[in-house]
Amino acid sequence: METAISDALVQKLGSLPERVGASTCFGTPVEREGHTLIPVARVSFGYGLGFGRGSGPQAGYSGNGTKGEGEGEGGGGGGGSSAPVAVIDISQGRVEVQPITDPTRIALTSMTVGAWIAFWALWTVRTVARERQKTQRHRIDKGLV
Repeated sequence: METAISDALVQKLGSLPERVGASTCFGTPVEREGHTLIPVARVSFGYGLGFGRGSGPQAGYSGNGTKGEGEGEGGGGGGGSSAPVAVIDISQGRVEVQPITDPTRIALTSMTVGAWIAFWALWTVRTVARERQKTQRHRIDKGLV
């Protein structure tokens, strides 16, 4: 069983360089009315895996009833994403790169920055108000008011 998993893992990861290349980021060119349009995407992916085996006095009991011993287990996973970022427009001897803006990302970034500014502004007002209140109480206690 272990060699079957190892072989499958080596096969999947070994073919990765052939599957990831310029064709992953640059789409198939489309020709329309004298323009050649090439879509461009941001592509990212990742994977991870891990294996472990129980050992030592802190390890749990394995299936065979002995503490700290066992067959060991593992797991792994991966994922990826792609998002359009630009279109390359080639026509009549000129090349233009037209970026694609993501209004959702812009809106979320704006809201996050706005919330951050509001938080610190309110924190500052609160701190100043508390210090003024402490100063006023101190003056009352000393009989200065």
